[in-house]
Amino acid sequence: MGNERGYGVTGLLGGLVSSTAVTLHFSRQSRSEPVYAAPLGLGVIAACTVLVPRVFLVSMVLEPPVGAALIPFLVPPFAVGALYIGLVLWRARRSGPDDPESNPTLPAPESHETRNPLGLWRSVQMGIAFQAVLLLMAWITATVGMPGVLASAAVLGLTDMDALTLSMTRVGSDAALRQLAALAIAVGLLSNTLLKLTLTLVLGARTFQKRASLGLVALGAASAVGIALGMWRDGTGFFAP
Repeated sequence: MGNERGYGVTGLLGGLVSSTAVTLHFSRQSRSEPVYAAPLGLGVIAACTVLVPRVFLVSMVLEPPVGAALIPFLVPPFAVGALYIGLVLWRARRSGPDDPESNPTLPAPESHETRNPLGLWRSVQMGIAFQAVLLLMAWITATVGMPGVLASAAVLGLTDMDALTLSMTRVGSDAALRQLAALAIAVGLLSNTLLKLTLTLVLGARTFQKRASLGLVALGAASAVGIALGMWRDGTGFFAP
């Protein structure tokens, strides 16, 4: 597929598991293999873009009303991410193939040791984390209310969108808290994007920073627009004037 498209597809697949892990790994790899910095940057944006429909699908499976409430929050970042990826791939296609076999100036990528992300210990850790988050968010919702939920969502979204999505779909099973749950997920998604932007700026090579950071800034701005749109669209219940 060539490096540009190949790393993009790798990012998409990696984003199905952990877009944060993809961002961290690709940022470091851009330092050790700077010739692939630009394609690795595209892979980060691909991983972050696929996170959006992943959150939506998980929400729809667990609590369809929460998934439906998420639509206005998620459409802007997904549209911006897809447009960015499409533009980069279109430009790469116009500039010609970037595969090492057809371009001798590009060496073949180094191989990297991979580990099974679905090992038993990892599953146990995820189960414990999910249960702890569910208890914590239930307590915050009952005692602190909206400000506490949103602040906790911003912190939790930095590292674990899966735990946040699971806990908020549980909270959203109460119709009165459905919009709060959708907003909390959107806030977590924005904070997660800001974390990845920090990783790319701190760990990535300069060319990688240029491509990945530009896309992440666009995704963050689109997420903020989605939050504003979602709050404006709902004229009842939680966001009623």
